[in-house]
Amino acid sequence: MSDTKKLSLAQTLALGGMTLALFLGAGNIIFPPLVGMQAGANSFTAGTGFIITAVLFPALAIISLAMNNGDINELTRPLGKVTSTAFIGVCFLTLGVLFGTPRTATISYEAITQGALGSLTQKTIFSFAFFALAGAVLAKSGKLLEIVGFFLSPIKIGALIFIGVAAWIYPVGEMSSAVAIFDNHPFTAGFINGYQTLDVISALCFGAIITHTLNQRGIVHANGILRYSSRAALIAAAGMVLIYVCYISMGAHTQEHSASNGMQIMSAYVETVFGVYGQTLLAAIITLACLVTAIGLTTGTARYFHQVTGISYGLLVTLSLVLSAMIAVLGLDSLTALAVPLLSAIYPAALVIVALGIARKWLAIPTWVYRGIFFIALITGIVSAFI
Repeated sequence: MSDTKKLSLAQTLALGGMTLALFLGAGNIIFPPLVGMQAGANSFTAGTGFIITAVLFPALAIISLAMNNGDINELTRPLGKVTSTAFIGVCFLTLGVLFGTPRTATISYEAITQGALGSLTQKTIFSFAFFALAGAVLAKSGKLLEIVGFFLSPIKIGALIFIGVAAWIYPVGEMSSAVAIFDNHPFTAGFINGYQTLDVISALCFGAIITHTLNQRGIVHANGILRYSSRAALIAAAGMVLIYVCYISMGAHTQEHSASNGMQIMSAYVETVFGVYGQTLLAAIITLACLVTAIGLTTGTARYFHQVTGISYGLLVTLSLVLSAMIAVLGLDSLTALAVPLLSAIYPAALVIVALGIARKWLAIPTWVYRGIFFIALITGIVSAFI
């Protein structure tokens, strides 16, 4: 049975724009310039490796989820109910209230204050105000495509492309030399750095949002979900490639060779090119990027736990926003120290789930093989993260 309803070209582009905007959180924006700075003259080779893991794999994750009716429980069903629920729960909690969602407010605060230390009261007020704004958007969940896809996404993506293209056509310095591993193994280094964006796990969350949005538009059958989810993934992938290439180029030509993160590289560039208004522009873009990602992570995680527990979706959204606001006060360094090992541990297993989700549509994979590959990947991730 096929869908009688179809999305217009504008709606399809908006869906792709929403998908791109959900992925482009602050971590994704500030990471490519650092790769470019470290890779220098080898930025093309390093960038190729980076794009494979930071763009291709997440796009495949969305498609894999769509091939399983947009249902992450169906995607992980061969693992067994207990293992499946536990693994997805850990993924969504880490992406949500434990790390991903609080980080959006923390990075926004640091972008606005330019890293200046503030009082606990200031951080708390900002954090709760930030998530209150996210909650106001989520209160209109039926209008998520219109608000994020038609309004917030074009502003955010347009601003990022504007700065990126400026960096491409107006570099502020000569291309630097590659450092450390980027000198001897640039592709491998770029590949590993792209892997660390952890967007495959995010894609499992965002893919469910795409499916729900399509359902609201009357696209409810498997073929329609796969068709439009795939188009959204391709549009988002194209946008990410464009933005990543430009920002890697920015890093490769930066004069901030002692920078320890991409935010410092971006700050130096916009201040040099756009003058006194550069920092304000950058802070606004980073905050908007984080806001859209916070909206996506909150609705994705709340929707999953609503399906699993039966607890009201609205209550879960409220709890997520309040807890995220409280945890965000801990600061970026503390959040990263607590969460990154866990994310690194579960990422290989998530990647295996994506690959098997696609493969089992054409191959009859025995359950014991499916589970065996999963647990090998999980153990490998745990060992690499904690040992």
